[in-house]
Amino acid sequence: MSDTDITNLAGHYKVSAGTMDIAVKKAIEKRAKSKKKFHKAVTLTLDSHENLLNYGKKHKDKDTVEKNYSLKGLNVQGNIQFMMKQLEKFDNYLQQSDGNSRINMNLLFYGPPGTGKSELARNIACHLDKELICKKTSDILDCFVGGTEQNIKEAFEEAESEEAILIIDEVDSLLFSRDQAERSWEISFTNEFLTQMERYRGILICTTNRLKGLDNASIRRFNYKIGFNYLKPYGNVIFYQKLLEPLTSSSLNKVTKEALKKITDLAPGDFKVVRDKNFFHHPEKLSPQSLVQALQEEAEVKRFHSGRKYIGF
Repeated sequence: MSDTDITNLAGHYKVSAGTMDIAVKKAIEKRAKSKKKFHKAVTLTLDSHENLLNYGKKHKDKDTVEKNYSLKGLNVQGNIQFMMKQLEKFDNYLQQSDGNSRINMNLLFYGPPGTGKSELARNIACHLDKELICKKTSDILDCFVGGTEQNIKEAFEEAESEEAILIIDEVDSLLFSRDQAERSWEISFTNEFLTQMERYRGILICTTNRLKGLDNASIRRFNYKIGFNYLKPYGNVIFYQKLLEPLTSSSLNKVTKEALKKITDLAPGDFKVVRDKNFFHHPEKLSPQSLVQALQEEAEVKRFHSGRKYIGF
């Protein structure tokens, strides 16, 4: 097998060395006479292994990077390129150190929904060639006393043992402002989270839509605080080209392009919504004008929901 074949298998299947060893031995036992048949035999065993681990259902990686994701079009407050270089240096240090030092790199991504926070986190994991462990609030919150604190602890321990990047989405549900807390468990959640942040050896990325609700002491513990906002005019054009242009056989004319650039309050997530909604339409039946109109409607709904403007469609 070529180096590319091996790299693709290693990236696609999250299995142990023992499982890979069994897959190769089974392929040899089947006496595959060609590269294609040998590769098929290996993947058949690996697919079966993952299906068993996933209760008979085909495994789906939910934390893959959107293939048309673009750092270029994002509207962020902070130097992303400098941060990436620092993360590379930090990752190299972790790999070369003896493992006894408690050193971490904590990143906070904040801003409106759909502006690219979680996608940037996944992009970082892909760039550093690291495993990704993504935890949502629903994965951590527990109805029993002490259960949430235990889940927080286990999330950090899992990421550290796997040498993975840990992503906590909607972290405002776990890092309550202790000055404004009304219940004892809100303080307990925050205390446990801060303790694990201090002890963690690795890269932590937290995302939130509500920066003001976070505990003040927690904000200080983040090495980088990156703000995300709605796209600027050139960002609208970039994400249109990345996500929507392939859906239609017509080019974006000057008038429609100017209309696109004038739409405010658009996020990368809005382009994804419009793409997914129109994905199965025939390219000849979709026009740039209809796609831009769909984006305008998404922006109008957002403004209406925030109470800034009424809509009439």
